[in-house]
Amino acid sequence: MDIQMLKIKRGSSLLLTLLILTAILTIGFGISSLLLVELKMSRNIPESLRAYYGAETGIERALYEARRGSGAEDIGSPPSCSDGSAVCLDESQACYSVEFTSGDPNVIKSYGCFRGLKRAIEVAY
Repeated sequence: MDIQMLKIKRGSSLLLTLLILTAILTIGFGISSLLLVELKMSRNIPESLRAYYGAETGIERALYEARRGSGAEDIGSPPSCSDGSAVCLDESQACYSVEFTSGDPNVIKSYGCFRGLKRAIEVAY
């Protein structure tokens, strides 16, 4: 009987060890997956900023036109940098377009894009 109990204890400790190792590996793979996603996102930050600043340029232009008294108006549909429907800034390859909705309040939506990344800003005044 003593040998039989020893074999059962060995088998249960082996099973417990395998379960613990499986849990540790699962947690490790989960963390590495999250880190890879974050790394990919951090690579896009410079392009995202350029797209955002392109959209901000559209807002500033529309607000300038509105203050000048000529009234803000649509400058183009949401941009798709490749089809030429947006206003492109000098050599930076950043583009923007603006949608204007008059009412109470007036709403300006500006869309910026840079290398396929798009950002949008909305202002009500």
